[in-house]
Amino acid sequence: MSRAGAELRIMFSPGRVQLVQEEVVVPGLKVLVTGATGLLGRAVCREFQNNGWLVTGTGYRRARPRLLRCDLTDEDAVRGLLQEYKPDVIIHCAAERRPDVVERHTDAAVNLNVHATSTLAKEAGE
Repeated sequence: MSRAGAELRIMFSPGRVQLVQEEVVVPGLKVLVTGATGLLGRAVCREFQNNGWLVTGTGYRRARPRLLRCDLTDEDAVRGLLQEYKPDVIIHCAAERRPDVVERHTDAAVNLNVHATSTLAKEAGE
């Protein structure tokens, strides 16, 4: 779905995430938020929900009943998720952000931070 003339921005400031848009949201726009169990992902989900979007959030280890459990390093799982939910927008908040974990588990961090991001981008473009 498109919204001619609409501008959508996500504003980040310390302790706050805000979705800024210039016109009323057309009902039915869907957003997929990866990493919705984390601090940033939860804030992004809440902001989109507060602005009338249909939000699908994903998590991995801490996925709760309201969120989908998805291993973003599994290309088939990502492909299936995008085919099933067909989001209009994808906000990718999932990442390994702790430097000590990245150093100890480099391959796993690269799989999530680089390869999963690449898979999302590739699958979103199809």
